[in-house]
Amino acid sequence: MPLRDMLEPARPLLDALYDGVVAADRAGIVVYVNRANQRITGLAPEEVVGRPVREVVPGSHLLDVLATGRELVGVRTRVRDREVISNIVPIFQDGRLAGAVSVFRDITEVLALSRQLEEARNTIDLLRSATSPGPLAEGEVLIGRNPLAQRAFAAARKAAGVDLPVLIEGESGTGKEVMARYIHRLSPRRDGPFIPVNCAAIPTNLLESELFGHEEGAFTGARRGGRAGLFEMADGGTLFLDEIGDLELGLQAKLLRALESGEIRRVGGTRTRKVRVRIISATNRNLLELVRQKQFREDLYYRLRVIRIVIPPLRERREDLMFFLEHARDQACRRLDRPPVRFSRQALRVLLAYPFPGNLRELRNLVEQAVVMDEDGTIDVDDLPPEVFAQEDGSGLELRFPLGFPTLAEVERALLEAGLRRFATRSELAAHLGVGRATLYRKLAQYGLDQPGRG
Repeated sequence: MPLRDMLEPARPLLDALYDGVVAADRAGIVVYVNRANQRITGLAPEEVVGRPVREVVPGSHLLDVLATGRELVGVRTRVRDREVISNIVPIFQDGRLAGAVSVFRDITEVLALSRQLEEARNTIDLLRSATSPGPLAEGEVLIGRNPLAQRAFAAARKAAGVDLPVLIEGESGTGKEVMARYIHRLSPRRDGPFIPVNCAAIPTNLLESELFGHEEGAFTGARRGGRAGLFEMADGGTLFLDEIGDLELGLQAKLLRALESGEIRRVGGTRTRKVRVRIISATNRNLLELVRQKQFREDLYYRLRVIRIVIPPLRERREDLMFFLEHARDQACRRLDRPPVRFSRQALRVLLAYPFPGNLRELRNLVEQAVVMDEDGTIDVDDLPPEVFAQEDGSGLELRFPLGFPTLAEVERALLEAGLRRFATRSELAAHLGVGRATLYRKLAQYGLDQPGRG
């Protein structure tokens, strides 16, 4: 029975398929195409049926299956300006090859579906991170529930597995060195040294010697016999260059040479030394803006930021603030050998409203100070430093206090006074504070601020 006749009973089913179907007999003549074929290839049935496969699609793998009698799965073929992916099977009748059938799909559609699936997975991951607790810590490293922070730590875990330079960006106090140590600890270099250096804390004329070492007599005061630099000390491990944006241009050039060649030369020396060092750098400055201002080398910038990780500031991680406060409190109690303490409700309200411009470093110091000042096992507002009350928030509400430590009533009054200066109507102020108009009016009357003339 000819292949065309064998396929005839299945024609209604094949024509209903979304995928394209083409069949050729053992002589390589196309005997059938379904309706989807024209949509995918742009070839009408009359252009295809009855013609040799090699004339219609010269590179078709149908001919390979007809020649070998073996199926092919997932092969790509170009049809005019389209690329399709096909599964092709031979058809046998009474043990003899009768032809072959190819079921194919436009690969651009496959790629589009793959992208949609990936986007759906990303959306699900984001929703999952937003609606489930998620990991708060890994060992001693604080992560939190914030999606931006979790994304940064996910990038760090990926960066740990590849031996490439990493640039960590973030405001002062966000934990850039903690992130760098985290990457090092997860990397194959974990058994090697981790050497940190703050490029802003060492005078420029000494930093070159600190990084690359020096030979005896290289300069006045040079150590007898010379000295190895931090690159040599970090050999086989990680060198963490903090505040890299403060590096002087001349030293940037020498650092770039070391990164590109894997070799360093001590100050005053002529011999080069091979070093196997992974560079992790960090900055709280906008390096790209420094590049535009010609204060930072563009080639070094792109050499350092092969992998870029951005740590969000604490003010953008409000959902994590309570966790960080409790963690810092517990650590401070252990370090100072104090019995456990708790936060009062009033103290928490003040702390949760504070923007922490110094980020996690400021939070730890502030909580440690509060633990020291506490006398009754409860951290209250009178145990907190004055700076948490004298602040300006992101909406422009400046809180002003007389000399001395404010009471909670003074904080509330100052907030209301600042709100009256900032907003045109009481309705706007009530909406900003998240209270009803009746509550706002009662508070204004309590502090004698219910002056007329405001909506």
